[in-house]
Amino acid sequence: MATPQAMPLDHLVINTRFATDRAAQLFAALGFTLTPRGRHAMGSVNHLMVFQDDYLELIGLPTDGGKLREEVLNNPAGIDGLVFSTGDADAVHRDLTARGEALQPLHAFSRPVEIDGASFEAGFRTVRFQADQFAAGRVYFCQHLTPQLIWREPWQTHANTVTGLAGLLVVSERPQDDALRYAQVAGGAVGAPGEHGELRISGARYAIVVTSPEDYARRYGDLACDALGRSSFFGAIGLRLRDPRAIARALASAGDGVRHREVEGRSAVHLTGFNSLLDFIDGNDSF
Repeated sequence: MATPQAMPLDHLVINTRFATDRAAQLFAALGFTLTPRGRHAMGSVNHLMVFQDDYLELIGLPTDGGKLREEVLNNPAGIDGLVFSTGDADAVHRDLTARGEALQPLHAFSRPVEIDGASFEAGFRTVRFQADQFAAGRVYFCQHLTPQLIWREPWQTHANTVTGLAGLLVVSERPQDDALRYAQVAGGAVGAPGEHGELRISGARYAIVVTSPEDYARRYGDLACDALGRSSFFGAIGLRLRDPRAIARALASAGDGVRHREVEGRSAVHLTGFNSLLDFIDGNDSF
């Protein structure tokens, strides 16, 4: 019997708090194309880096005295969100509720999007867990009501040749328990342990990899993110690219906003001031 795949990945999130402008400049220097700044009515701002089927989101807080979104304000800067894709948020909410999961109410919202001088409303419906369900960060499901306003060709081409999300690395003091938990909510299965004991939940084009703090430190050394006292945290985002030379060129001129080196034949990049780590994956290599 084939191993069940986890449900599709919609996007991953980095919390930039009040430094969204600085983060956007840093990602642009790394060769990403960023969408214009968006603003949510609940008190957050964002930029997206849109790929073929998914995207990376920078989410932060406004600095003009406006309303502040509590779930962003209450969390530290760093990799902060794991978001699965669904075409039916109601069905996901019903299924998870029936399984006894602790959920927030189904949330519908929109934000303005400007395209070619015209204004549109991008609509979303999300299913979110209660804040205490995952020590590593926010986990939720997103239904796009207007995907044509997000996945636009001008935003999907990046100078660094990144084409999509390769995965998310979760660092946990209890890898087996956390791997089973993520597999449970994602609808996938935990594979056999890897060479260093890491556990993998595979989706169609990505993987959630759960590993111990010791293996994480062995792999990334001084590029590793700070656990900030958490028993589990999101330790790295995997990004798939076509040409490793493109990210090498970007890193050569990125300045003091990053620390980087080659890790297992790939470019690993720590974002200074944002407690985040990017791991650039060549082609179809596994994360």
